[in-house]
Amino acid sequence: MKTLNERIADVSFYLQSLTRPEFFSQVQDAVERKDKNSLIRVCKNAKIPAVYLRTVVSILLSVGPNQKWPSDF
Repeated sequence: MKTLNERIADVSFYLQSLTRPEFFSQVQDAVERKDKNSLIRVCKNAKIPAVYLRTVVSILLSVGPNQKWPSDF
C-alpha cells in the first residue's frame, strides 16, 4: 500500500504529464467546456492508471483554465 506522500507524488506526476504538447490543447479544451468524458479519454491516451483517473479529472474540473497559484504559495 502506498503512503499519502507517494500517492500525492503520483497524482502530481500524472497531472504534469498532461502538460505535454500532445495532450495539453485537448485538456485545456475539455476543461473550458467542463467535459468530463473528453478528459477521461485524454487521460487514458496519456496512460494514466485507472486508479488515478477520477482524482486527476476532479482536480482538473475544479480549477478554471486560467487559474494561477498564489505567488507566495
